[in-house]
Amino acid sequence: MTRELSGQNLRIAVLESGEFEETEKHEALNAVETSGILDNPDIQAARKQQNEPQLNVWTVQTQKFGVRCRVLGGSTAGWAGKVAPFDPIDFEQRPWIANSGWPIDGTDLAPYLDRAARHLDLGPMVQGSGFWRMAALTEPSEIAALHDFDAFFWQFARSRHSLTDVMRFGPDFRREHHANVTVFLNTTVASIVITDGAVEGVKIVSSLSGRAVGTIRARRVVLAAGAIENARLLLLSPGADHGPVGRYLTDHPSVSLGAFDSAHMDRAAQVLGFYPLREHYRSFMYSCGLALKPDRQREYHMPNMAAFMAVGIAHDDPLRALMRLAKRTSAAPLKDVATVVSNVGVISSAMGKKFLNYERIPERLRRLLADIVVFLNANMVAREFIGGGRGRQLASVGLSVIAEQPPEASNRITLSEQTDHLGLRRAHVEWELPDSLRRNIVIFGRKIAADLEQAGIKGFHIDPALSDPDGRSLLIHDMAHTAGTTRMGLDPETSVVDAELAVHNVRGLSVAGASVFPTSGHANPTLVIAALAIRLADRLKREIFEEKIGSLAQPVDTDSSRPLAVITGATGNLGRNLIDVLIKAGWRIRGQFRNTVPQHDRVEWVRCDFADPDLPDAAFDALVQGADAVINLAAATNDVSEMMVANVTNLDRLAQACVRQGVRYFGQASSMVVYGSPLTKVVSEDAPLIDLDQPLHTQYFAEPYMREYAKSKIEGEAVLAKYRSDLHVDIYRIAVAAGDKFLEESLNWSRGRKAIALYRNSHFIAPHDVARAIVHLMSSPASSSKGIEVYNIANSDSPTFTQVYRDAGRKTGPYIPFLFDLLKGFKTNKGFSRRLPMGAFRLDDSKLQGTGFRHAPRS
Repeated sequence: MTRELSGQNLRIAVLESGEFEETEKHEALNAVETSGILDNPDIQAARKQQNEPQLNVWTVQTQKFGVRCRVLGGSTAGWAGKVAPFDPIDFEQRPWIANSGWPIDGTDLAPYLDRAARHLDLGPMVQGSGFWRMAALTEPSEIAALHDFDAFFWQFARSRHSLTDVMRFGPDFRREHHANVTVFLNTTVASIVITDGAVEGVKIVSSLSGRAVGTIRARRVVLAAGAIENARLLLLSPGADHGPVGRYLTDHPSVSLGAFDSAHMDRAAQVLGFYPLREHYRSFMYSCGLALKPDRQREYHMPNMAAFMAVGIAHDDPLRALMRLAKRTSAAPLKDVATVVSNVGVISSAMGKKFLNYERIPERLRRLLADIVVFLNANMVAREFIGGGRGRQLASVGLSVIAEQPPEASNRITLSEQTDHLGLRRAHVEWELPDSLRRNIVIFGRKIAADLEQAGIKGFHIDPALSDPDGRSLLIHDMAHTAGTTRMGLDPETSVVDAELAVHNVRGLSVAGASVFPTSGHANPTLVIAALAIRLADRLKREIFEEKIGSLAQPVDTDSSRPLAVITGATGNLGRNLIDVLIKAGWRIRGQFRNTVPQHDRVEWVRCDFADPDLPDAAFDALVQGADAVINLAAATNDVSEMMVANVTNLDRLAQACVRQGVRYFGQASSMVVYGSPLTKVVSEDAPLIDLDQPLHTQYFAEPYMREYAKSKIEGEAVLAKYRSDLHVDIYRIAVAAGDKFLEESLNWSRGRKAIALYRNSHFIAPHDVARAIVHLMSSPASSSKGIEVYNIANSDSPTFTQVYRDAGRKTGPYIPFLFDLLKGFKTNKGFSRRLPMGAFRLDDSKLQGTGFRHAPRS
């Protein structure tokens, strides 16, 4: 949510009860009281076996239910990175599942799932037979022969920085820069302050001392602390503890179904193992399991369930054996030598992992190599991770069930009479499993055993506990996917939050996380949690925009004798600079924005989404009505799906509106990308553009989305050429807009970032200088006549990174990506191309200077 809300001119406080690393003192705050089956020592032993190996300070004595990590990044500090989307049936009201049914469905969530997948660095969300087609793999005959089950695929969110680990939200977030975001550590929320049905803020205490710190005032508060803490906080907060808060607690019940014998476990691990899928030069890893088909769920009246492979890795640690031999401390040297010799691959992998996480090597190169390893042998990568780098040899292969738990009001979080060391009442957990679920797990296990046998996946031996049709001896435990305690719904009597995740009857208070799930299917919840969080962030942005626009006073510059300029994309970097320069030049301003909350109070603000294909003509007419000049800075730059609409179709419609409304001047922010990878080191406006009738990749050495962006900008320029007899059109082919401080800050970059970026951005012009150039052109005598002109908005005297570094007495180092661009050109063109990659050419600004424009001196 913070990533989605940052950059919107909002002040955001992230309150973290823990620190950057987990500690035992913080872990003590996670203690819960339990009753019923959770007090069964055998169940707790099963939970310990599942959770303890991948967690740092978690103990089964403290957390008798669920997994909570009090640390920046939450439970991702100890998760396996495994994610999947929910099935369409999970959102349905199913007569055989009491209290089922979401107030939204899969189609409502689909666009947010796509955005969440990008945050989690995932590949395409594809299931069943569609996976094999997209991955260009042959579906195993055994999978195709299944009767009651379909292949189900999980993905793994991999860290963008520690490339041999899964994504840890805390460390990844700390590497990012988010304006106006403050993270408070060791800050535990004691309660939510609610007055007259509206949230006013939160009371906070020190996580270490328990000392009351005070109240953070906020008109909007989002609880994102997990299903146990979200419910606990609401119960601790007078005015928020109404409705079924804490009830309908669910998790994903799990238990072993059985194991494959040694003669057949290798084939089972191959069929139900890990597969790669390549898309856009990336490799993504998918884990194959077996899910009960939706029509079988309806036929058998069963909840959603899936079986996943559980493997054991032999841990004869060759790395420790090698260390003992090197230090001459081995008590059994012959055995250690045998261990090392038989595990050369593991030792090589350990060296490879060191290489992939060596930050002096450019991250892009490391990611490329990591993707290659995934593509070549996804099973090896998975076993390396499961085995902790200590081995790959399979010791066992089994199947476990991950089941949907039907929500029941009697399963709940309440407040214990006991308190933690902060003086806050602990959570009490009541979690029981209905007899019907036990019977369904037995049925599931027996059906999967029969299906495997008839499909030709041999050697599966069902667990003896499944011989009892009632499953009374099954040691079923939670998967730490706690959900449901602040469930979503339309009725305040049976739900805590509405379909927009706003708490019923408390203005400004919202909840994020699995606690809002009415039901939770069988899929690991993180992807859907992230999608709902993005959806909630969008709702908050809409509300804040509406309030902000409503609160902005009428613009100061209302004198109709002053010319009116319309700026699209006015809240962006260039837009903000252009507003300041135009106001100083005596213009009135009307600014268009899409998402970023506007701040300037001397601008008439209009919210309008140029990526909307259904935007009415009236919206364009209203935007430009009364304007003397329109400067179009708005553009879709990253999302390929929006580029044609925003950069071409709606650009055309904006120009049409300008003609209808009698606008004199139209300025279009194009880009230097239209030249692609040129043939000359100095590029003037007369240089050839990318030829759209020829393959783009042979003319522009850039990522696929950048080639699509360049294509849309060229088509946009062609669109505007149609209006040369109706308007004066200036097209600005703008270089990289960055100020001197950006260049100077690069002196402190890491070596990896320097190697990736330094040579690429050598066409600098300060954003304020761009704004000055635009105002100069729109005020020049030539702008009064109809026609079209093209200008490179660049500064040929701008220093490059190389010059800045040399002036500072620094070395720039090798330009590693430059070599990759050359090799890419060699591969594409079957030989070295004469075209120059970014950084090897500059834009010629003599035409701009020929109009009398002079660049501002460097600050």
